[in-house]
Amino acid sequence: MHVSHGRTPGAATRQGTGTFSGDVHLDPVLSAPGVMVNNVTFTPGGRTYWHRHPGGQLLVVTAGRGVIATRDGEVEELTSGDVVWADPDEEHWHGATGETLLAHMAVSHGTTDWGEEVSEQDYTAATS
Repeated sequence: MHVSHGRTPGAATRQGTGTFSGDVHLDPVLSAPGVMVNNVTFTPGGRTYWHRHPGGQLLVVTAGRGVIATRDGEVEELTSGDVVWADPDEEHWHGATGETLLAHMAVSHGTTDWGEEVSEQDYTAATS
């Protein structure tokens, strides 16, 4: 059994770099075999790179407004209370709009396979 009381004891919040655009903060909640849970806060314009998870990913939006988009062109606006399931190996990205923060809990099943940075053109199209 693995129990988390809100975050991983002793783990520092880290700045998302290398696989995030903009100012993104990750606060680890739980790491167990095959699953990673993080609270993630995106400042306006912050977003992930394209990525996928072999076991899928669950996002629970806790504050703000943002978007999630898939490689096949599906785009959904996200607001507080929304819950998203990204199917296993579905390539996607998510982040804040240009004017607001976005905070969500991310439950990632399996590894994260990172792709390239989301282009400004794709970001602008998704957030317009």
